[in-house]
Amino acid sequence: MTKDDLIDYIINDLTASGALPFQPPRQEISRIIDLESKFLYREYRDGSEAGWYILNHNYFNTIEWKTTKTFQMPDCVIAVSLVHEIKGGMANIGINDPDMSFDRLMAADLFLQPISTDQLMYRTIQMAGYDQSKQFILRDINHNFNINTHRLQITGRTPQHSLYVTTLNKIPEEEFFEDTLVISWMIAKSKMALSKMLGAFTYNLIGGVTINAAQWKEEANADLIELKAKIISDNAPDWFIMFA
Repeated sequence: MTKDDLIDYIINDLTASGALPFQPPRQEISRIIDLESKFLYREYRDGSEAGWYILNHNYFNTIEWKTTKTFQMPDCVIAVSLVHEIKGGMANIGINDPDMSFDRLMAADLFLQPISTDQLMYRTIQMAGYDQSKQFILRDINHNFNINTHRLQITGRTPQHSLYVTTLNKIPEEEFFEDTLVISWMIAKSKMALSKMLGAFTYNLIGGVTINAAQWKEEANADLIELKAKIISDNAPDWFIMFA
């Protein structure tokens, strides 16, 4: 569904397919769609999808990088979840495995070997070894991302290799406007604008019929409360952290 198709759909809903003689101007509905899309892209989990980018290490030699330590990301990026430095294996410590990571190293020792109380002291020393080995394979890069400027700033150590960046990207508008929650949200917001327009002054239609702007506002508020609850319930985390 294109933006123009969505505007037509909203107008047909508000006017009962032309049965009512009033509606918000198309320009106002277009403004509402633009504004509310920014909110929904941020808050509605189905409005985004995972993406990834490779930031080539050659960029580190440019004046822009040396001055600001930033990357300009595409406008479709709304969040950056991870920034990893792309390294090879651990050949410098005798392990030439490109898939070697700290988590894999630790899991192999903990779960592929038997553990008994006699090994408690050994495990304590081994944990210190894990901390030291992590220095050889450290690849996470501290960063900040601003959704308004779409700039990714590297705040940690200066990378020596290219960067692998995982992101959340906006889905295309044509697919975004097909979502029933997005359609309902835009209708509710347009209905709110219509109630504001009709409630600005009092008049009667032909036949002495009075416009009840308050009813439009109440219906819009009820719809928005329900939709906000739906967004919050969909955004519930599917993980938890335990501290011992």
